[in-house]
Amino acid sequence: MKINQTVTTVFPAAASDLGIDQGVVQVTVAVDREGNLADYVLTDYTHQVFADATVKALKRWTYEPAYIHGRANGATVDLTFSFERQGIVVVDMTVLKFVEQMNYRLHPQAYEFHACTLQQLDRIPTPTKVVRPIYPIETAKKQQGTIVVTVTFYIDDQGTVRLPAVSRETGEANPLLAAAAVDAVSQWHFEPPMSKGRPVLVAARQDFNFKPTL
Repeated sequence: MKINQTVTTVFPAAASDLGIDQGVVQVTVAVDREGNLADYVLTDYTHQVFADATVKALKRWTYEPAYIHGRANGATVDLTFSFERQGIVVVDMTVLKFVEQMNYRLHPQAYEFHACTLQQLDRIPTPTKVVRPIYPIETAKKQQGTIVVTVTFYIDDQGTVRLPAVSRETGEANPLLAAAAVDAVSQWHFEPPMSKGRPVLVAARQDFNFKPTL
């Protein structure tokens, strides 16, 4: 997968107004086989203004799909945006901005938002819809031994599955099984994951065991 950064990401003026001179955003991006931005999930960011600037850039960039065995395929990739402003920053010291600025300076590495792990949840999300992968019959007949396909994905604060994907190695070695597993998980749905009583974004994974038919 190739990303053409057709528009330069600009340091947000709102951050300068708060006296913030650096920030980080981590985002997972999915591009379909036609090279279109299919979906994205912000997984971590230090401040909302940097998240907004990242999304603005992503929507204006162009993309090229990944190729496996000469054929175009959708793909996901993790990106990190590091924002840094050089020079002197003039701050408009309103009371609200002063409080926010001091909070940031006291905790410069703190993230305003981050995706949770399953261990951080109040309880494991309950699936409300589960779809089993369609196992290609011809593949099942020819297959030697059990093949495990691991799908990683996010569950957003609405319980919707986002960005299901397999590793590049799995996609190259078993493209049909990988596609079947990803297609199945994309149709799953869960109760909203909760952490400390609040709906959150959580990273998850699911293993599928594809066994040959006798």
